[in-house]
Amino acid sequence: MTLRQRLWARAEPLLAQVHAHPFWTGLCDGTLPPEALWHFAEQDFRFTVPAYARALARTAAVAQRPEQGALLAGAAGATFESLDRMARELDVLAGRFDTLKPADGISPTTLAHTSFLTASSTASFAAAIGGLLPMTWFHQQVCVELRRRLVPGTRYTDWIAQYCPGDGFDGYVEAYLALVDDFAATAPEAELALLEDGFLHGALYELAFCEAAWRLQSWAETTSERNA
Repeated sequence: MTLRQRLWARAEPLLAQVHAHPFWTGLCDGTLPPEALWHFAEQDFRFTVPAYARALARTAAVAQRPEQGALLAGAAGATFESLDRMARELDVLAGRFDTLKPADGISPTTLAHTSFLTASSTASFAAAIGGLLPMTWFHQQVCVELRRRLVPGTRYTDWIAQYCPGDGFDGYVEAYLALVDDFAATAPEAELALLEDGFLHGALYELAFCEAAWRLQSWAETTSERNA
């Protein structure tokens, strides 16, 4: 069994939960409250995607081979460039739903997720490529399901179209997975354990992120729950 097959076996149950989550099912059929989509899109744009881009750049800097560095540095650049498009889409959402307002700041889950991305990218190359992989692989798999289950003509059709990447993204995901398998061919077991643990934690954050958007998570909500 290759490393990617082992990772997939660990990710598949979590990915099934992501696909079944009311955030994504509501996005497909148009029943998702606009505030939940706004929470997701704004947190992604302001915090998660920039942190991911920086983490990719740091990982590229410590890559063991030039082709690995080139792949990850190119992904970092493309991720930074995507922020302009994401800003335009936020403006479109705000124009369509006049009840939407900017969040006070980073949510608890987003803070934990971005801190994890930063920590992974500064720990070791193994921890980095494992911890960052779910944002790439899960995004690909979520978009496959979004396109398959989208109810045509619903109010989020345009947003889904811009959220899902073009055909070239599949090639990048395959190249990243090939990098993981290539690394695994010579890495010691301790490094592989770091990679797999990082991957599992990153995958859990993919589920937590859509749950936070669904609940409109905020620090005020978290404080209320703790004091209840």
